[in-house]
Amino acid sequence: MMVGLLRLIFGYTNKLTQRMRTALRRNAPITLLWLGLAAWALVFSVATVYKLHSFWMGFDLGTHEQVIWNTLHGRFAASSPTRGTASYWGVDIILTELLFALPYALWQRPETLLVLQTLVTPLGAIPLYRLARRKLESAWAGVVWAALYLLALPIQFTALYEFQIRIVGTVFFLWAWWYLEERRWWRFVVCALLALGTRSDAGFALAGLGMYAALERRGWRWSVLPIVVGVGWIVLCSRVLVPAFRTDESFFYGFLYAWLGDTPGAMLRTVILRPGYVAAHIFTSGKLRYVLELGGPLLFLFVFQPRIALIALPSFALNLLSNDRIHWSVRYHYQSFVLPWLLIATLYAVAALRRRPRWRRWWPATLAAVLVATLASNVISRSPLINLATRPRSAERIARMAALVAAVPPDVALTTTSSFGPHLARRQALFFLPGNIIYPPDWATRGCYWLLDKREMETADLARITLAQQAGWRIRYEDADFVALDRCD
Repeated sequence: MMVGLLRLIFGYTNKLTQRMRTALRRNAPITLLWLGLAAWALVFSVATVYKLHSFWMGFDLGTHEQVIWNTLHGRFAASSPTRGTASYWGVDIILTELLFALPYALWQRPETLLVLQTLVTPLGAIPLYRLARRKLESAWAGVVWAALYLLALPIQFTALYEFQIRIVGTVFFLWAWWYLEERRWWRFVVCALLALGTRSDAGFALAGLGMYAALERRGWRWSVLPIVVGVGWIVLCSRVLVPAFRTDESFFYGFLYAWLGDTPGAMLRTVILRPGYVAAHIFTSGKLRYVLELGGPLLFLFVFQPRIALIALPSFALNLLSNDRIHWSVRYHYQSFVLPWLLIATLYAVAALRRRPRWRRWWPATLAAVLVATLASNVISRSPLINLATRPRSAERIARMAALVAAVPPDVALTTTSSFGPHLARRQALFFLPGNIIYPPDWATRGCYWLLDKREMETADLARITLAQQAGWRIRYEDADFVALDRCD
């Protein structure tokens, strides 16, 4: 009897084990996907908080936190440091960013925004997984495509740069594409509108999405409406909403494209009528390197799907036409409305290869080559995780900076340098020194308390400290690196 019972138990256990193995093999891709998303979110959440507490983040994080903090406290989109406006809506329209005020209310710290960003970002891998699983008829191919998104340098750099709402636009545009393919109208509308609310130039991408739908004969509501809404959003923002929140009549981003003309109309005429002049400004070593870093990891396969790749063209062209190098670099967030379409176009190019009998056997090798190229780009161009892990960190300097931050009164009008900004943004009046064309240097005197990192200032800016002392400002602290002074009484 005992032997029979043991055989029964062994047989049952063996069948259960086989079923578990079968289920595991069947569900392994989706399990690996979710583990990968969770691991990415965890690693980048830790990394971004580590970077913040190392005082390696800049003033833009402080600017965006101030906007959200002000909104939460009844001052809708209020922003103090930017030229020509008292509202961030005088810079750009960021409706979707203001939604972050709700979770931010639970813990009003910059860490909240940074962690929320790293939790939202990997969700863009899910529609790519679904698309690849469908187009390539392989769940493992879906996992690879999700990995390509998570390993893409523009995604990683944006997630670790500061808080940048454009990356949320990337995620929602990827979901909008999925719902376009699924013919799920209202879900498409919600995702498209959330993407549109991240920046005014998201309208170019939505209009491009409508053009693609028109070429694919998807029907008027999938084509005409996105085109009208996308173009209408750009016009509404640039001609009505942003000017309404400005105290001057200047085209705010004109300094980026001043070499083309004084007004948007003049700039457009230069692009159309002087192609040689424009080409001379585009075909430079820095911009060609940008093109290589952006398209190289995808082996430029997206060129074989021009209907999709061309959705990225307006944003890509704006980057190339800019005279500021941060726009033509994968290390900043300005690829957020370019990269999703290149990833999708590359996926569809591999799927097209798979459909051709003569070339069908080469698609797995092509996909593997794209993965290898993406991994190589992380080493050659040094991913932000590598940069962060190898950057020297002075605990003594960080401790001094933290002590100086803690000593700043909570409600005073503050002028500060870039690395201090993210830690001191929860106030109505925040200004930036040494300043630039966006943050006027002359506005430094609007702050009655100054906390400055001398390493971030030029000789002319350091002279302001001497002038302040001569005008009766009190020195609260000073050493070789930092100075704190005030006149708040």
